[in-house]
Amino acid sequence: MGRGMVILSVGAIMVLGIIRLGMYSQRERVQRLTSEYAKEIQSKNTAHSAIQLAMEKINQDPSWSPSVNNPWENEIDGAYTELYYDVIAAGATILDPDTIRIYSTSWYGGQGTKGSASYKSSSTSHTVISTYIKSALNFVPEPKGGLGFASDNFTFSMGGSSSISGNDASGTCPDIPAITVPDLSSYAEVTTGAFGKYGDLESSVDKISIDPDISYKPVDELIARLAGQPGVQHISGNYKGEFGSADDPGIFFVESYAKLTGGISDGYGILVIRSGGELEYEGALSVAGNFTFNGLIVFENAFDFDGKGTPDLNGSVLIGNTDDNNNTLDVDLSGNIHIQYDCLAIDYARTASANHLKQNRYNLVSTFE
Repeated sequence: MGRGMVILSVGAIMVLGIIRLGMYSQRERVQRLTSEYAKEIQSKNTAHSAIQLAMEKINQDPSWSPSVNNPWENEIDGAYTELYYDVIAAGATILDPDTIRIYSTSWYGGQGTKGSASYKSSSTSHTVISTYIKSALNFVPEPKGGLGFASDNFTFSMGGSSSISGNDASGTCPDIPAITVPDLSSYAEVTTGAFGKYGDLESSVDKISIDPDISYKPVDELIARLAGQPGVQHISGNYKGEFGSADDPGIFFVESYAKLTGGISDGYGILVIRSGGELEYEGALSVAGNFTFNGLIVFENAFDFDGKGTPDLNGSVLIGNTDDNNNTLDVDLSGNIHIQYDCLAIDYARTASANHLKQNRYNLVSTFE
């Protein structure tokens, strides 16, 4: 009896020991699996993070182009990453989207110097290959009229040989109203001010249209962002500098009296005439000569729009107030000023804005992991 009990006790101890060893082994396997899984998750996440960071770098410097033989190397949250991209299809202009394919690989948890062959071979790695449509953002709104009033606080007069047309000069876009205003009282102001000149308002849609949705938002935000961008021209006095070209349209701010001299006859891009704010200058632009601007012309809080002379404004003109300003906008169209809607000229404005903002939208087409 006693000997039998001893044998049973020893057997029980052995069984318990085997069970305990099995439990330890199971725990070690679980820990190893958990550790490997954590490494896989970390390498996967950091490979995706590298793609997001690369998009920011492309925005900041469009010429940045790592290659398969010279990848962008980085360290993200303890992981070592390498990334490069190929342009699969390039747009003809900045307004046309590019198709790019980004290759991102991350190594995590290895031994040795990060980036070395030994580190990579002992790491858990993950590769992401994603294709995107990259489109440059410009935030230039679709014009509501050849001349658009995004304010109801203005006076309007029209005389001389001036004219406004909402018929698209390029023939590639639908026509729009010659003049668009926000409400009935503004409609009455324009109708009265254009008395005797109604025949010089041209549009297959409406000569004068009421659109309650016309607004200076978010144009005010776009103008505020552009004002501080490098390369933007702030002109005043007798200006003899560049005024953009069809191949390289620019952005120009007039915040005090400005007179174009030195034989400037054409401009391209975005032209902003605004009040001087705290300087208490009137935002007046002297265009009393033969001058043509192609693009978007914005009058922001400007007291005077002096349209004497023979300027041609091709694209669209927008007049508005910012939230903190309620100045009465005195719009006097006389002389030989001509405002002509041209949707291709608006592309000069979009190009100029995109070139200065350097901001892209990325739409995912496909991804492989």
